[in-house]
Parts: sequence; structure tokens; C-alpha cells
Amino acid sequence: MTNAVIVVAGLPGSGKTTLARALAAELRIPLVSKDTIKEALFDALGTGDLEWSQQLGRAAHHVMYALAADLESVVVESHFWQGVSEVDLQSLGRPLIQVYCRCPMDIAVDRYKRRAQSEDRHPGHLPKHQSDEVIARWASIEPQPLQLEGPLIEVDTTGTVNIVELAAKVIASMST
Repeated sequence: MTNAVIVVAGLPGSGKTTLARALAAELRIPLVSKDTIKEALFDALGTGDLEWSQQLGRAAHHVMYALAADLESVVVESHFWQGVSEVDLQSLGRPLIQVYCRCPMDIAVDRYKRRAQSEDRHPGHLPKHQSDEVIARWASIEPQPLQLEGPLIEVDTTGTVNIVELAAKVIASMST
């Protein structure tokens, strides 16, 4: 496999993490997920107010990029912010392939709220960090893929995604 960064992006609740885990396994390459890093930071440094959570989120992005820079090929997954994340991703200096998870906003919001209430959710993600006000911030923005140089594969994550077919598209896009 080419020395590439596969960027799995989309709204919170769009299925990014589920898709990224399956895709990385299918491609047999590492996955670096912002939330995994952020949750380890919660464990090490504690939780706090929304500002603290956002600060840890920014730190987790920096760690994610540093880890990705040291890996040959990697899947990176996060709720990347259009107009902000592109510079950091492009600074990795490697081919970028974006897999953009798309689903209707109401489905993404519903999934997000259900996940926030789940007992499986890391305790560092406090309910006040996932309030209606916080959700309204990202839900009010028209979801769009990142503006990256390189292939874009849009995936409808409303239902089940065929990971084998998606992996084949990712591999094929490496040669374009």
C-alpha cells in the first residue's frame, strides 16, 4: 500500500468511528482516532468544563497528526473542521484520501444524542459537553467534505456500508 493518509471525516454521529475501525482493519493499517487520544487525556489529566474539553480536543488533534506523521499508511478519524484541519493534514506531506461520511442531519443528531447517553461512552464526555447548545454549533453548519488535494470518496452512512467495496475504492484511488 502506498504511503497514504486516509482521512475519515464527517459530522458527529455520522458513523465515522465505526467506519474507520472497519476500514483500517480491512486495509490492515493502523487507525488513529482523535477521541481515543482525547479519552486517554481525560484519564490522565481529568475532565473539566467545556473549555477544558475543547482544549484537550485540540491537543488530541496535535497528537493524532504527530502519530500519523510517523506511520507509513494510516487511517485518521475525527470531526475535522472545514477551513481549519486542511493545513494540518496537508502538512503531513503525504497523499491524502478523504472518506467523507454523509447522512441526514437529523440521523446524525439522533445518533449523537443516543451515544451521549450510552453507558459505554467514556465518562470524560460529560453531558454538559454534549448539550443542545453544543450540538447546535455543529448542526447549524452545512456539512461539507474537507477541501483536500486528493481523492474524495463520499459514503452514505445512513445504513450499512460495504467495507470490502469501500476498501477497494480507497486502494483504487491511490493509483489516481
